[in-house]
Amino acid sequence: MDKKSLFIGVICLCVAFGLMIKQSALSPKGTAATQTESIPEGTKAHPLGDILPHSIGDIGAEIRETSAEKPADYTFDGQRFVTLENEAMSVRLSTIGAGIQDIALKKYPAVRGQEKRFIFNENMPLPSLVLAFGSAEKLLLANYEISSQTAQRVIFRKEMQSGIVVEREYRLAEGDMPYILATQLRCVNGTEKAYDLGDIFVGLGSFPPTASDVLGDYLNFGYYDGKKAHFIAVNDFRAKSGFLGMGKAPAKNRIMGDDKVVWGAVKNQFFTGVFTPKVPGNGFVALPNEVFDASSERMNDSVVGSIRFPLGRINPGETKVLEGDFYVGPKDYVLLDRLGQDQDLVMQFGFFGFISKLLFLLMKGIYALVGNWGLTIIILTIIVKFLLWPLTTAQVRSSRKMARLQEPLKKIKEKYRENPQKLQAETLKLFRENRVNPAAGCLPIFIQLPIFLGLYFMLKTTADMRFAPFLWIGVLSLPDTIFRLGSFPVNLLPLLMSASMLWQMRVMPMPSADGAQKWVFKLMPLLCLVFCYNFPSALVLYWTIQNLLTIAQQIILNRKDDEALLIDDSEKIVKKKKK
Repeated sequence: MDKKSLFIGVICLCVAFGLMIKQSALSPKGTAATQTESIPEGTKAHPLGDILPHSIGDIGAEIRETSAEKPADYTFDGQRFVTLENEAMSVRLSTIGAGIQDIALKKYPAVRGQEKRFIFNENMPLPSLVLAFGSAEKLLLANYEISSQTAQRVIFRKEMQSGIVVEREYRLAEGDMPYILATQLRCVNGTEKAYDLGDIFVGLGSFPPTASDVLGDYLNFGYYDGKKAHFIAVNDFRAKSGFLGMGKAPAKNRIMGDDKVVWGAVKNQFFTGVFTPKVPGNGFVALPNEVFDASSERMNDSVVGSIRFPLGRINPGETKVLEGDFYVGPKDYVLLDRLGQDQDLVMQFGFFGFISKLLFLLMKGIYALVGNWGLTIIILTIIVKFLLWPLTTAQVRSSRKMARLQEPLKKIKEKYRENPQKLQAETLKLFRENRVNPAAGCLPIFIQLPIFLGLYFMLKTTADMRFAPFLWIGVLSLPDTIFRLGSFPVNLLPLLMSASMLWQMRVMPMPSADGAQKWVFKLMPLLCLVFCYNFPSALVLYWTIQNLLTIAQQIILNRKDDEALLIDDSEKIVKKKKK
């Protein structure tokens, strides 16, 4: 490997790690209209704000007033639950607020090896899709009647003292999109008086964090404005200490915006709830929250969010309708893409998202054949290596030729050190005569960088990796910790990866490197070990197999080139004897 290729390789590696860090830290908010409200240091606001009664004409008479200090102490006389089921979900709806109490995802366990299913909105004090009028905190927690019910459809009804009738209908989907719950809100004015309904907020519920999302990068509220997806992470609400007094900020108890909302979502690393209204909303409110995490059996930070819709004036005899589809299920690119309005952006694949999508589709196809995600990653690595084989071959041979040209290059530099133009001309002439292209050593690096980054973000946020085991690796979405020394985890796979890098450098053709270059080579495996030590095992497995395949390719090419040199030297000797 020549110095230029080595330098570019190191730079690309640093860029890759930088992009990972930047993507993880990236939590774009709304536009300039976004507002925040801070809470005094040392205090903690209730995650749902103050739950207050409100009045829009006479419509707020049935809204329950409750203390914000004890959000879990909701008790309602006559509360009933309705369950809708299909092959993928069990949806439990409450008559209080006519919202979703929780949703059990039948195909996904809450904890590995246990029968209990993963439950969306579990242990939350309020139902998902609960309504609020006027502001996100003025909740309509009336006890609805069940006016119609079948196995997969229910209609809730509440007649207010004003005469306004509020109906909420839910229909569960079947077939190839079983994770969709269609919902419709109808406000019917059967009176002779007009009312101003103002704004209505639809709350989306909450997900618990995951153990493999240590920094909470994917635990957020997101929305799509028609051009770009924005995400507000749990860390955005926490106080910032800053650096030397710069960047210090108090904790926030809400983040609001007046953006267009084509869809809104709450999510964690592997699951999401995406509400797509037929008519876009005109604002949002995101709030910090605490939710009980069944996997850790403790309270953890989370995020809740609401979408704002303008209902406005409702005249006598008029009906206001708000409807949409609520997807609650795994973060699966194929399923989300079918929703049709860029809902797949909740995957947060990053800058090289198009590569992540291609790799995801390829892995799905491979998994359908082999039925194991570890084998799928190995086969994927072999396919990628096969496709890049010609480029890597060109890189290896270019490196070998460059290694042989070090002495002639050294003589040219000594001879023309005072004449830069002549030095450049003679160097290019030497390359041309020996059919050496220095750029050939750089191209595979530039191609592998987006593949590596695309795979990194795809593996990190795909639900299929959640509890997938392989060999000694318990879960491919987590580091492969085999034991601990005190509190320090001993992860075997990153050590194997670094060892494979050292082996690769031993079989790689090397020029007469200077001291600095040798130190860079020695430090690269250690640098990669430090950066990748707590990476998901799936990604480290890919990198390790990639290194081993490169070593095998290097050995094969070294033997072929050595045989070609022996034949070439033999032919030269025969020609000299004939002369």
